[in-house]
Amino acid sequence: MNIFNLFPTAIGQIELHRQLTDSERNFLVDYQNKDIKKNDGNSHTRNNYILDAPELNELKKELTKQLNIYLNDVYKPKNNVEAYITISWINYTQTGQYHHAHSHVNSIFSGVYYADTNDDDTITFISPPDHPLRLRLETSEWNTWNSEEWWFPTPKNTLLLFPSTLAHRVNRTTNPNTRVSLAFNTFLRGKLDSSLNEIVL
Repeated sequence: MNIFNLFPTAIGQIELHRQLTDSERNFLVDYQNKDIKKNDGNSHTRNNYILDAPELNELKKELTKQLNIYLNDVYKPKNNVEAYITISWINYTQTGQYHHAHSHVNSIFSGVYYADTNDDDTITFISPPDHPLRLRLETSEWNTWNSEEWWFPTPKNTLLLFPSTLAHRVNRTTNPNTRVSLAFNTFLRGKLDSSLNEIVL
């Protein structure tokens, strides 16, 4: 039988070729001692434009580069379309904390860069509620067709890119070391469709 995988969800997983500089790492880790607020399960920076900090200028360039590789490899835009980062923030997850299931609004793609993680840290993506197969069957093995959830390891210096509408969560951590991740949302500019005016934001 031929099985066709129609309309899949594209998750980009990239190990950056560059490592964080000492200045970048210190900025990301030490910011938890500055202005942060409690979230549902963990904490994050109040500053939602953290990648605009001069200390992270080169990192932002690299993340934007990878974002546009993802855009062009997956969606193959015909016209001159560019993805850019809108807001960005740092998440801090300590022992016993978690990140509740959520998706991102007012965004096309979202990304998470893992600055400091533990060996068994993961992120779990959740099947959309309109998934065509809403059966709960006992299975001999899990695959991307019969799973309601799918998790990815999150090693240090890895970037994940995904559609902003895709719900995801982080399970409660038991590790003694704080997990530090940098999250961001994006939008597009340029001519999306020849019948539409150019979008410039």
